[in-house]
Amino acid sequence: MHNISEIRHHINAVAETRKITGAMQMVASSRMKKVMPHIEYNQKYSVRLQSTMKEILQSSQEILHPYLQNRSGGRRTYVVVAGDKGMAGAYNTNLLHFAYAEISAHPGSYLITLGLKTHQFFRRKGIVPDLEIESYAQDPSLANARALSYHMMALFDEQQTDEIYIIYTMFSGPVKNTPVIQHLLPLLLTDYDQFQTSAPERDILYLPSPQEAFDFLVPQYIVSRIFAALVQAYASEHFARMNAMQSANRNADELLKRLKMQYNMARQAAITQEISEISGAVEALRNGDAAYAAE
Repeated sequence: MHNISEIRHHINAVAETRKITGAMQMVASSRMKKVMPHIEYNQKYSVRLQSTMKEILQSSQEILHPYLQNRSGGRRTYVVVAGDKGMAGAYNTNLLHFAYAEISAHPGSYLITLGLKTHQFFRRKGIVPDLEIESYAQDPSLANARALSYHMMALFDEQQTDEIYIIYTMFSGPVKNTPVIQHLLPLLLTDYDQFQTSAPERDILYLPSPQEAFDFLVPQYIVSRIFAALVQAYASEHFARMNAMQSANRNADELLKRLKMQYNMARQAAITQEISEISGAVEALRNGDAAYAAE
């Protein structure tokens, strides 16, 4: 058994660590709650946007757009969204191994990485990202989503890629907190199967034309998909970190309980030892006084 001073030092160290993990849990919870309204609002916006696009496609058979045309080149672009920091359980590990398995099956793909952990992981695997972005993972703003979407559309417009995919961790939905891969470009008509169009009493008139209205909505659709991925990944990361810190707090509490028990036992043993030494000394003095009196 350790002595009392060692146990006391261990208790203080665990208590200080408990304060840190407790603060990290509160911060992660606060940040996750802060981004939740963005997820809800963007989902509603995306549903209405895609329903409108479906209505335009159904109302006019003459809609043409370069993003509706499939290409046969097979050149792929992957956008991988992970975190800048660790201490989030298996969040980064699960996402990055999922992405690596997908990208390894398509060598030579154009790779865009978001998050410091993503850059480091792929470089260790011998894959140098074509574009590294660190700030977006911790700042899932609409402005950042718009900038990233414009870069991706430029790659597609300039014939540098034929397909674009984004890999991130889904926070809401049936695959909650699970890595997913979503197809972004080119647009697929099957993407709109799950959306229902409205049934207006009269025909909808699109001005200046259905084609121009559709052309205007397509970039907004890409931005909304990118923004959804950023906020979902951000919420997933902080949810994972909150759970990891909660587990760390629980383990620290259990360890403190055991250490305090050891501390009390060590104090009791020390007190018992002191009493035994005092009793022995008293007994020795008594025996010495008796021997002296006998002489």
